[in-house]
Amino acid sequence: MSLFISYNREQKDFADKIESSVRTVCTVLRDTNDIAPWASIEEFMNRIRQAKYAVLLISDEYLKSINCMYEACQLYKDVNWKSRTMYVVLGNADLNIYTVANHERYIRFWKDKKTILEEQIKNLPAESIDSITAEIKRVSEILLMLGDLLKIIRDTNNMQPENTIDEIISFITTKSVPKEANLGEHSRATSSVLDKTLVDAGFDGVFSEVLHSEKLGLINPYQLRLFQLSVVDNAFSFDALKKFLLKNIGQYIYSRERIKKYIDDEEIMLIGLKAVELMKERSNGDCSWLGDELGDLMLYVFLEGILKAPKVFSKFDAPSDGVLTTGTSGVHLLKPDAEVPSFQMVFGKSSIVGDPKDSIDNAFVTLEAIKNDRSREMRLVESTAFDKEFTPEVAEYLKNIILPSKEKRVSHDTAFGVFLGYSLGLDADKYTSAEFAINLESKMKLDIKSHVSYIVDKIKAAKMERYSFYFYFLPLNDADGEKQSIMQSILRGGV
Repeated sequence: MSLFISYNREQKDFADKIESSVRTVCTVLRDTNDIAPWASIEEFMNRIRQAKYAVLLISDEYLKSINCMYEACQLYKDVNWKSRTMYVVLGNADLNIYTVANHERYIRFWKDKKTILEEQIKNLPAESIDSITAEIKRVSEILLMLGDLLKIIRDTNNMQPENTIDEIISFITTKSVPKEANLGEHSRATSSVLDKTLVDAGFDGVFSEVLHSEKLGLINPYQLRLFQLSVVDNAFSFDALKKFLLKNIGQYIYSRERIKKYIDDEEIMLIGLKAVELMKERSNGDCSWLGDELGDLMLYVFLEGILKAPKVFSKFDAPSDGVLTTGTSGVHLLKPDAEVPSFQMVFGKSSIVGDPKDSIDNAFVTLEAIKNDRSREMRLVESTAFDKEFTPEVAEYLKNIILPSKEKRVSHDTAFGVFLGYSLGLDADKYTSAEFAINLESKMKLDIKSHVSYIVDKIKAAKMERYSFYFYFLPLNDADGEKQSIMQSILRGGV
């Protein structure tokens, strides 16, 4: 269990007091402890979401600090951030944070900062714009998050500074027991047996999240996340992506039992090679089929890397034919927490098509078929190969969830994970590098805004409003062509 402390340097002494007391009950994560000399501050910020809890020391200086607010942005990206974050309002912020009219002062501050940066970038040569482009992106993320953050702080019964330490310790130590504790003694002991398989080192160097303000408005937890790849010469670059996927293709294709065998036989270095050989065999030269596999591999990456839902199996390592509904990419398991009240069996579908609307349509054909296939989980556990594909601990763990008894009282719900790739649609030749960077973010946000209502209509038409959906969007330069060329390159070893 760990606590992240986010604070401005003016509040360092107060942060020190919190750490000295709280570290008796949990690990404390903060910049002075966890950024080694000459280490990357950016990487530290991207690790913030790994902490179980967070406390933000809110001051006027904090709300105007790009590093502090970017730390808050990292927490904001987590689906459960509200339930695990505490706030302490300090000093002059107390005069402004609780008045709606004063919120505009902070919003105007960040809007002005963004305007200044956008003017600066116009006068810089192309080779010098990267740092300011990154700064503009950070400020844009802050602006998208700021209104929500101020409202939540205003509406929260925040602790008084003099009671901070006692309240933090109480918050951490008296949280309700996770739902998975109802699994029974054996399952409690093995709740970690289904850990993620993804080798996620380097994830944040490949994918950058673009924050937006669009909502699906579903009654159950959901995600609507937008990501981008790095840009070189006004086009998305795939070099880092291909290396990352090649590193994980074996984890995606093979079951935990098979991966364990590679490890036991000291042949883990061969797993990627064997996975590539299997894909070549399955594709049988069909480039269209191969291109679709990119989407399924990407969905696996986001469900494990972002949603933190470990893979149960992919279509490659399903216990037997017929277990998965036709078109299903795979199945993941999301454990309960403060936002998700029960286990969720997350059924996946990916679609990469040039037109975003066509990509959405294609995905929902399969999603509706999964919804109507009511025997899916039963086929899974009744498969004769089920116990052979999983270790005894994992097999029992899954059966306890899928087939709850009166004694165990475990429930699970159905959820859907969706990866949608599409063509960006910006003419690279019309923009300077600086202009492209600005227009890229605007276009991506417009793409989401233009299709949110369409997604909601599709959900309603399929009578699926009661389900959780986890959407992950990623634009490509030319989706229809690149989904094939990327996979062909991966099968050649990423070159």
